[in-house]
Amino acid sequence: MAKKKIVAVIQARMGSSRLPGKVLMTVAGKPLLEHIIDRLRRSRTLDDIVIATSDKPCDDPLVDFAQTRGVTLVRGSEDNVLLRFNKAAEEVDADVIIRVTGDAPLVDPEVMDRLVRTLLQEGAEYCTIEAGINSIHEGFCTFTRGALKRLMTEAPDDPVAIEHVTAYFIAHPDKFHIARIPVGNEHRFKGARLSVDTPADVQFFDELYRLLGVPAGDADIADVVRLLRNNPHLLQINQHVYQKKATDRSHKVLIRCDGDSRTGLGHVVRCLALAGELREKQGCGIIFAMASGEPGMKMVRQADFPLERQEDADEGEWMDGLISRHHPDVLILDIRNDLPVEKVDSWREDGILVVGIDDPTPRRLAADLLFYPPIPQISELNWNNFNGEICSGWEWVLLRKQFCAPCPPRNNNPPALLLTMGGSDPANFTVRVLRVLDELQNDFETIVVIGAGFVHEEDLQQFLSQARRHYRIEREVSDMASLMRQADLAIASFGVTAYELAASGVPAVYLCLTPDHARSASKFVDDRLAFSCGVLEECSNERIIESTLSLLDSRELRHEVGRRACATVDGYGATRIATKIVEKLERMHSSHG
Repeated sequence: MAKKKIVAVIQARMGSSRLPGKVLMTVAGKPLLEHIIDRLRRSRTLDDIVIATSDKPCDDPLVDFAQTRGVTLVRGSEDNVLLRFNKAAEEVDADVIIRVTGDAPLVDPEVMDRLVRTLLQEGAEYCTIEAGINSIHEGFCTFTRGALKRLMTEAPDDPVAIEHVTAYFIAHPDKFHIARIPVGNEHRFKGARLSVDTPADVQFFDELYRLLGVPAGDADIADVVRLLRNNPHLLQINQHVYQKKATDRSHKVLIRCDGDSRTGLGHVVRCLALAGELREKQGCGIIFAMASGEPGMKMVRQADFPLERQEDADEGEWMDGLISRHHPDVLILDIRNDLPVEKVDSWREDGILVVGIDDPTPRRLAADLLFYPPIPQISELNWNNFNGEICSGWEWVLLRKQFCAPCPPRNNNPPALLLTMGGSDPANFTVRVLRVLDELQNDFETIVVIGAGFVHEEDLQQFLSQARRHYRIEREVSDMASLMRQADLAIASFGVTAYELAASGVPAVYLCLTPDHARSASKFVDDRLAFSCGVLEECSNERIIESTLSLLDSRELRHEVGRRACATVDGYGATRIATKIVEKLERMHSSHG
């Protein structure tokens, strides 16, 4: 009998919905795909390696990668993975195919060889790991060319076969001859996420290889299991990431927001918090659309989200183009511009779920879901002809996950005062308040946060050169929650920062840029969570001093206000909003069949 040709087909695209470009992303020192190829080349049964990618321009970088690594590349349908696999098998004339996902860097060549041998020995059509055990292995399985041809004939339109290929075999065990191999205890482990879908997964593998102390791609699976058993804390790095199932529907979310020196960075910060929850816990693909603000765009890029930037185009036309190109299931709007409600209505009529964040404009009437913190302005708006759902309250406050941790009261001696005026501080609150604080005789330390969009550096430096007190300056802080938890009290510009301070249990004095902000801050005062000086332009220095000293001079008051604030704002608003969005989307899809 002629020898069977054994071919590993790696399905890989640059256009991953959750982490675009991940297959060439550096993981533990080298590209993710290189991990996989190097490990496959240690197989004793393999005759060829093929990368099966799409024919989209975004996947062009894989052509050069494959050529430099001496690997065959086959291009085909982006959305129909089954067609892509069939084309790859035909081009290399494979008899046995090993399906390898392009996001699993710990493919085991020895186990893979066992799968191939068992498949051939038993005359099976598909071979995988023994059912009902907690195996560490993921990202590879093997099947025959004949089984692939059967899929092409019997299930060409089945969604599971189209997107996941081999999941169809598992879903229909009565239709195929399936063989399985046992796995020893040294390869058994439960609870590890060993695929790369988010930045947290990259961080996990970086730390895994650091602790193993071996070159990238050389990890022995038994050593990995031992390491994880001895260091279970490693699992916390990415255990919150949702592992998508073969039957899960893929959701794409387009987020429209801006962040610059005029509007501040709060809209971007909270949208990034929501985007992280949607990507990591709901398995959604995220695309940001932004028109202004390089500091905000930098934050989006650093979080590894794809970004569409508006050039010289009408807002509505630009968004029409993005929606036509990306086909989002959800549109999240957190903007303050003149995008007409008629445009939003048209997108909603096309079946897109429209979500508004803290939106006071007429656009809100075209939304399916609206989320607001507990602000008095909501009841004063005209809601005639609104058919969507409003979610308003402290539980819907949108914060980053770093603000979910417990917040015990602080007892620094002397007290630590945090001065933070948001990401951009357009009105230069920082320097004005510093001048006020510099005149106080009380014993306290001052931490000053300077955001990424701060444009008053010259004024700040001039003040510091003449200041009487010492000031600790912190710039572009990445872990604001940790810094806030060092403070006994704060003076802050009202906005997202106010809710972050409350979640961190920091009693605060708020200064407001606009009358609308002052109205929103009044809810904090009414619920005894903070003090507000109202609009800063109308506020005297004496009032700032009075409010600040009331907290500085009373540890009991600081603890009372801080405990109440922390109990009121729990930091899980982003989780609730992401869950609500996906549940609403699933109901929409179910109602439309």
